[in-house]
Amino acid sequence: MHDFRARIPMRADRRIHFAGTFLALLFLSWPAFPQEINHYSRVKDAKWYARQLQSLREEVAKIDTDVKSLEAARKSGKGVTDAVALDQEPEGVTSAGQMEVLRKRRVVLVRQIDELEEQARQNAIVPGELRTEYRPEEPETTSGRKLSGEARELENTLAQEKEHLERARKDAELLQRDQQLKAQQEYSNPEPPSRRNKPSDLSGITTRLTEKEAEVQEEEQKVAELEDRLKDLIQNSPAEHEPGADAVAESESTNLENENGEKAEAYWRKKFAALDYQIRTAQTELDILQREHNAGLVQYYPNPATAMKESVTRKEINAHRKAIEDKKKELAELKKRRDDLEDELRHAGGPAGWASE
Repeated sequence: MHDFRARIPMRADRRIHFAGTFLALLFLSWPAFPQEINHYSRVKDAKWYARQLQSLREEVAKIDTDVKSLEAARKSGKGVTDAVALDQEPEGVTSAGQMEVLRKRRVVLVRQIDELEEQARQNAIVPGELRTEYRPEEPETTSGRKLSGEARELENTLAQEKEHLERARKDAELLQRDQQLKAQQEYSNPEPPSRRNKPSDLSGITTRLTEKEAEVQEEEQKVAELEDRLKDLIQNSPAEHEPGADAVAESESTNLENENGEKAEAYWRKKFAALDYQIRTAQTELDILQREHNAGLVQYYPNPATAMKESVTRKEINAHRKAIEDKKKELAELKKRRDDLEDELRHAGGPAGWASE
């Protein structure tokens, strides 16, 4: 009897022990609550606003310095001379027209600063954080990270969109320069529009420029969204290094370029399309540079008193001449590269049609 009673508390302890073990196992097997993920968005990032504002303010400060220097030069007359130093680039004084361009650019920059500050205020960014200076942000990359195929595909898409953006910006720049030249030619023509041989194509250039500027804005928006998505993936994904990641990506790229040991049609067409675009752009820019140079020669006067009133200086003319020579060399090199690529395609046994768009 005594032994039986002594065993009762031991059995109770065991039951308590078993119950505790069961609850612990049940707790461990219970699905964990999902952790809250903070998705990245630049409109909520104080550092992004600060970097953008810092860049804009630096450009405004540079414009202010340039305008003051030009105003001082115009008042003193320094920097303009009849003598031409053969061993150095002669200095020149930019006219009020150049200062007006700088002032207009300043107005645009100040407006962009105000818009960014207002956007930051609407997104509850502390004003003091907008004055903090940060180093330029390093571009996000998924190289060497254990990320999904979606992230690598996103990175490739971002690279393509950035290339499209740069092309659109370059096209818009050339159209703008062409528009300025056409407008100058149009306004300097003494004949009325009704008596001219052909109608002006200034309106057509203006329309194309407007469309191209809209395309630039659209591409900028795409790039911004892709950059935010990529940064969000990197921040919310494991950052462990994967030594073979680069090798795998390179192998996949090689497989796309090669099919049964031979380069595929898409590879060749992409190569030729890129070169053809560079050649067309260089040819267009060369044409614009030559027209700008000719217009500058008409406006330039070597007399210091007259040059003070003009918007073109000897320094700018010499710079245009050098730019023209450099562009001619670049264009010749691009055409040679295309000829070499055609030889490579022929030796590889590819059809000549792959070299055309």
